[in-house]
Amino acid sequence: LKEKIMVTNMYIQASLSHFTTKKLEAEAVLDTYLNNSVGIGEHSDLPTEINKWVAELASAEDALNILERYKT
Repeated sequence: LKEKIMVTNMYIQASLSHFTTKKLEAEAVLDTYLNNSVGIGEHSDLPTEINKWVAELASAEDALNILERYKT
């Protein structure tokens, strides 16, 4: 049973790391778009890009919240 718990914890930890990285990436991109005019020069459709990264951030945060429920 202990081995099963350790393997499960490793998968949960891997997933936590994955979604934490996704969250940090989305936060970095949004910070650039919203606070650094140099970063937005290439994007003519800024609202669509912002919406995309807000959705990415929300998805990552939702996944992290769910995984926290199963972390032992």
